[in-house]
Amino acid sequence: MKVHDFAYQVAVHTMELLEKGHHYKISDAHRKEVTMAVLKDVDAIIKKASEPKKK
Repeated sequence: MKVHDFAYQVAVHTMELLEKGHHYKISDAHRKEVTMAVLKDVDAIIKKASEPKKK
């Protein structure tokens, strides 16, 4: 599985958890906006996560 596919699935699952567990209502437009933003930011997120931890 590609990292971008995994990130997409995590974003979708997070929105499902919010809807089911916290009764959030997320419109289709917002779903698309959030998943596109996550996919756009995947490389930066990976880079940030790979940086040494600051003390």
